[in-house]
Amino acid sequence: MVKAAQFLRGWFAEPPPPFELRQPSPRWSIARPRESLHRLRIAKVIDETPSTKTFVLEAPGGGPPGFAYLAGQHLTLVLDLDGRTERRCYSFSSSPATTGLPSITVKRMPGGRVSRHLHERLQGGDTIVATDPAGAFTLEVDPAASRHFVMIAGGVGITPLVSLAETVLHREPGSRLTLLCGNRDAQEIIFRARLDSLAARFGRRLELRHALDSAPQGWDGLQGALDGELVLDALGSRLADAYFVCGPEPMMQSVCAALESAGVPRERIRTERFAYASAATTRIPEHGAEITFAASGRRIRARPGQTILQAGLEAGLELPYSCTMGGCGACKVRRSAGTVVTSEPNCLSDAEREAGYLLACCSYAEGTVVIDDH
Repeated sequence: MVKAAQFLRGWFAEPPPPFELRQPSPRWSIARPRESLHRLRIAKVIDETPSTKTFVLEAPGGGPPGFAYLAGQHLTLVLDLDGRTERRCYSFSSSPATTGLPSITVKRMPGGRVSRHLHERLQGGDTIVATDPAGAFTLEVDPAASRHFVMIAGGVGITPLVSLAETVLHREPGSRLTLLCGNRDAQEIIFRARLDSLAARFGRRLELRHALDSAPQGWDGLQGALDGELVLDALGSRLADAYFVCGPEPMMQSVCAALESAGVPRERIRTERFAYASAATTRIPEHGAEITFAASGRRIRARPGQTILQAGLEAGLELPYSCTMGGCGACKVRRSAGTVVTSEPNCLSDAEREAGYLLACCSYAEGTVVIDDH
């Protein structure tokens, strides 16, 4: 797993990982991955909204699980559903700055095989399996800093943002936050009481504003979909030190485009997406290819239909990964030569693609390829 320190050193440099549901590729079973897995007990299930639940996690015998995590990171759940292994990434909705147990919050998705299972089948006392925490949607907290962060959430996109917000408020006392939350209606506002409590506790350091697509009569918040235009109206001419955006893809595209048009430097805008790659839309090479890992000097041969990650793991290389579906960014490596075919959609940003990065779990060598890492 890529070390957290690497993420933290570059938190302003490269916008990382999206939000869409796809089925994992059945070809993943070709490789035999080695990874660290944690068995977790569900301490409690909290109904947040009619479509959203929070799962509080603990060690099998009670108490904190045997891992540390950073605000903004996620867990990849590994579930066996009817004899088929399913993996899904869910952001931590808890903050490591508080003393509570870690938690993830899951929205039930239409047709969602895994989210339906979590909502309908799991309850307190049940156990689940997850990989190590991962993700680059983090920030390095500086207790001596005095910064202004803007966080923009659409629907369940609030999950990593509430973790980040709580962490900043607790550990960076000189900084302040503007948090904009968009939802369809008042019933779907996730963590409403928790957010109101934070706003009351931290006073002027937290400006909290809700936007509703369908606002009831007498609503005193923002009205309409939380798109780029509404965000700019809400923020005015104020420029922040960093902008964190998470939510549905159309909302994020609109907000990011509006921020850039308003003069916000691209490197200050951070986005979180879980966009799972679909092999069905990919022209996968029908031939094998040579892959060189420059750091170790290893040369391996990928068989037809093998991803770079599958080929590397099969050859015994210790490559980092988590979700194996292009959604978490843990397997991101830099290509210095050669061409690849990559399944879409995935979580790479435009800046990462331009810099030569690829996701090993959903990329296939078209010809001879050189990877800088490992």
